[in-house]
Amino acid sequence: MPHPKESNIVLAAKYLVKYGLRASSGKYRRLLHGRQSWSQAGQDLFALIATEFKASGSYVEIGAHDPIRDNNSYLLERDYGWRGLSFEIDEEYAYFFNRKRVNGCILADATRVDYEKEFAKANLPQRIDYLQIDIDPAGQSLLALKALPLEGYRFAAITFEHDRYQVGDSVMLESRGILNELGYVLLFPNIQNLNLDVEDWWVDPNQVKSAVLQVRQTASCDFREAIRLLFNCRSKEIQI
Repeated sequence: MPHPKESNIVLAAKYLVKYGLRASSGKYRRLLHGRQSWSQAGQDLFALIATEFKASGSYVEIGAHDPIRDNNSYLLERDYGWRGLSFEIDEEYAYFFNRKRVNGCILADATRVDYEKEFAKANLPQRIDYLQIDIDPAGQSLLALKALPLEGYRFAAITFEHDRYQVGDSVMLESRGILNELGYVLLFPNIQNLNLDVEDWWVDPNQVKSAVLQVRQTASCDFREAIRLLFNCRSKEIQI
């Protein structure tokens, strides 16, 4: 459910306390394989490695939540100049996001968005570099996936949170059927955080280098190991 309606004065006060008085972006930073990351499980680094640390890339973030903490697009925007569009159902987080970030966040139910219309308004390319889908409960993530114009837009890297550890195999299997049918490659099935199967990492084989495809796994993988494998494949490619 959306966050209860609050006045702009209350939201501004909460924003000042959360981001102005006590918190800095560095507080939420972590290091993975010697690289800065603000994601909860390395998703921002996955997107960057898959796109060869591309500058001025593009993203769609479904389930923005906090604009900095555990956010998958903050690093992309701040350090690499990516532009994109985020969607968030919680009024408070959408307000914080639009105050703190350069790229916008739309306050909306992600299962009912006219994505084709919003992508066109934002002038997003038909080949988008990164798609995040992470809303609760996991069944809502599946509905958001189905609402996307997947025939008209392609994504180089996708992270889809299915929360298998909570809801079983149904969301995971149906989402895989959709993305497999569209020709995406499941690079890391069942990425784990705290030993729990939480999400799948996908790539478009026509938008990533063959070295990335070579690290494809068939079993659950901790996100730290996934990032290590991706960095190793990149190092080997550079050496060649």
